[in-house]
Amino acid sequence: MRTTEMAVGASVRTNFDDPELPEGSVGEVVTVHDDLSDGVDVRFGDGRLINILSHALEQVSPPRS
Repeated sequence: MRTTEMAVGASVRTNFDDPELPEGSVGEVVTVHDDLSDGVDVRFGDGRLINILSHALEQVSPPRS
């Protein structure tokens, strides 16, 4: 996903596997940095705030009503 497509409050899912953050982890974008190389800050359900490059994230589709 491009950083320019990110918005604060958007739900996102990781598309990589990491020992501390499994692929498919869902969080909410908290900060979109002006410098594209700084990535975005994402808060996950366990409270962790992690800076992740936007290409490692996918937007979570809103639930259908």
